[in-house]
Amino acid sequence: MKLNTIFSFFIVFILLFFLFPVKIDAQSGVNLGKISGDFGFNGMYYLEDSLIGARKVDSKVRANTFLNLNYTNGGFSAGVRYEFYLFPLIDMEDIGYKGQGFTRYFADYQNKFIQVTGGTFYEQFGNGLTLRAYEERDLGVDNSLLGGRVKVTPYKGITVKGVWGIERKNFDFKYSERNDQVRGIDGEINFSEIFPILTEKQIALGIGGSLVSKYEKSIEDFYFNRFVGTDSSENISISAGKIPQNVAVYGVRGFFGIQDFRFEGEYARKVNDPNVSNNFIYKHGEAVFLSATYAMKGLGISASLIASDNMDFRSSRYENNNSLLGINYIPAINRTYSYQLIGNYAYASQANSEIGGQLQINYQIPKKSKLGGKYGTDITFNYARFHSLAKDTVLLAIENGTMTGTEGYTSNLFKGSKELLYQDVGLEISHRFNKTWKLMVAYNFLSVNLDVLRGHGGIFYGHNVATELLYKINSIHALRLELHHLYSKNDFGSWAYGMLEYSINPNWFISVGDQWNYGNIDKEQRIHYYNAMVAFVTGTTRIALSFGKTREGILCVGGVCRTVPASFGLGLSVSTAF
Repeated sequence: MKLNTIFSFFIVFILLFFLFPVKIDAQSGVNLGKISGDFGFNGMYYLEDSLIGARKVDSKVRANTFLNLNYTNGGFSAGVRYEFYLFPLIDMEDIGYKGQGFTRYFADYQNKFIQVTGGTFYEQFGNGLTLRAYEERDLGVDNSLLGGRVKVTPYKGITVKGVWGIERKNFDFKYSERNDQVRGIDGEINFSEIFPILTEKQIALGIGGSLVSKYEKSIEDFYFNRFVGTDSSENISISAGKIPQNVAVYGVRGFFGIQDFRFEGEYARKVNDPNVSNNFIYKHGEAVFLSATYAMKGLGISASLIASDNMDFRSSRYENNNSLLGINYIPAINRTYSYQLIGNYAYASQANSEIGGQLQINYQIPKKSKLGGKYGTDITFNYARFHSLAKDTVLLAIENGTMTGTEGYTSNLFKGSKELLYQDVGLEISHRFNKTWKLMVAYNFLSVNLDVLRGHGGIFYGHNVATELLYKINSIHALRLELHHLYSKNDFGSWAYGMLEYSINPNWFISVGDQWNYGNIDKEQRIHYYNAMVAFVTGTTRIALSFGKTREGILCVGGVCRTVPASFGLGLSVSTAF
């Protein structure tokens, strides 16, 4: 029986549970189970605007639509998702997220001892250095696994998980024709749950480990040019038999906390994995994540470190689309902002070469003090800095004129180069004057290596000031004003932004805003990117209508980024849960 046929029977089986739930007769009554789900529609009518680069599209009306249905009855649950992205928003089409069909279908059973899942599922081991199958809808990322998962809890505080499956690749449902698969096992021991005395003494202690392996059949030789002289080269190849078909990543982790202090760390190592992102070298990869936090009344301190070397790990060695077939995840530890103007200069994790750290201090000036006022004053300081790793090319790569087919380079995971990737120095102050007025003021100085993060643009230096003023008219009506200014002589120059929002709690939100690129060196590009929106919220349903222009830029979530094209038009979004 073909794999696609099995999937069809699987979907019908789940739908029968939705339409004809099994009745369980018991002394306590009849249990029909519960159906829940959510629906999302994000559509737009596109208009052409050559000045901002909003291109003409054949189908002006486009939308991203999905529906999730879930059924639960005791320890059993099942679900399906249907996505209609046949005419998607242009940013999704640009990354290949186009198609339609059932993209998720699963059945799951669990009790205190075991959990078994069949179908498509999401999973993460530790911080994701070895495995992270997840969904980030705004980025068009969905690398769910189609296969099976088993989780066992033999004793309180001890868990063991095993997974085996094939990663989703947008709307390519030809799983039976794929040459790759992912297998993994993970275990964790939480001593604080096993030994209650540790919890009584406010001690948290645990360890864990994981092993993940991908199998990708090698059926083709890889051809490349080797430079044998200053003016000559020859075309040679790496034979399919010399390209590893099984590539493993293993990791260890642990955490320790006592009262207000907590520390956690994870280390992962990958065996040789020649692929398109590392120019087909045979060097091992490794990554480390360390984090420490301290919190007490009025004060919180957190510090993190991340280092990653040759750790881009995908199901396909030839895949170079950042949103596709990623097996693991290198977290971005820098602070993320909702400030409009610096969002386009967010940091994207560099899995193959980065080392850096983040420090954040939160302090509240006490309430009813001279500086704190009646409600206190919140101050947040943060500092983040990242560099690429220092590398020494191996002799054979120098002789060949290319790293391909060799170990490539030598490096030290904790030794950075002089190449700066990203730096952020920020200060934020928030103060409530009374029940009516609240003010937030923030300053950030950014240094961003656009050559690495975008492929062009040099080093960007920018000073950003963001303010937000909230005026609560009464318990129902409120006004919120945002004014931002980004000063820079790099990239597109300086920007100004303003937004005024009027809310009628809890149902209505109306806003108008404008981004003005007044500092662009090209006077014709000193464009106003205006936008107006009205939204209605009732219960779990939100309906929003918007009109305006969106600048071309970068959208990042958790260190994963993609390019967003310029657009102009009328948008409608609807979301609801039931």
